[in-house]
Amino acid sequence: MKLRLQANSLRLRLKQGEVKQLMATGVVEESIRFFPGSETLTYRLELSGSAGALTARLKSGLVIVEAPATLARVWAADANQVSLEAAQPAGADAEHGLTVLVEKDFACLDGNDEQNADTFPNPLAGTKC
Repeated sequence: MKLRLQANSLRLRLKQGEVKQLMATGVVEESIRFFPGSETLTYRLELSGSAGALTARLKSGLVIVEAPATLARVWAADANQVSLEAAQPAGADAEHGLTVLVEKDFACLDGNDEQNADTFPNPLAGTKC
């Protein structure tokens, strides 16, 4: 699972096996250790039967993204549905909310086999730019 943070947006990209794991167990998680003995940043995507929308929160070095289980199951099963997306308020300033995005990780057109392992087939593969 890839994590991308940019301005007020958080994006998770899942490979095929990770989507299968999410559907089977309800959770996918990764951790980043910056150097030996340092703190670890963990990010987790979990299905929720009670969540009404995609949400994210930060708690003690753990980024938790919750996805409504019914929406996530449709997303996982539909080859044409690439992402789940939501915006949530970030404090009192509603203008600067947080965009939360969960996507299927497509193969890079210029990537090698190792980089593209277990990714979803890229719909643009075989086309010219």
